[in-house]
Amino acid sequence: MASTLEMREERKKLNQAAKQASEIANKENRALDLSIQVVEDGYVVEKRVDGSRQIIKKIDRIKSKIKLKKGIVLCLEPKG
Repeated sequence: MASTLEMREERKKLNQAAKQASEIANKENRALDLSIQVVEDGYVVEKRVDGSRQIIKKIDRIKSKIKLKKGIVLCLEPKG
């Protein structure tokens, strides 16, 4: 089983790779004059190459049925 430190490092590398992939995709979309969709202030927004924006959809927040307390330990591994 991987240690907590190893898992943290792995998660950090995965986040960096995702960020880099997003930046590359955004640059490619701009070069091809394609719009991108992002989440801003609770809305899905389409950003166009000319700088204009269009709100696509409002994101409804869903209240969790699970009550979490400060200091609770979460298990992120599948059962079995």
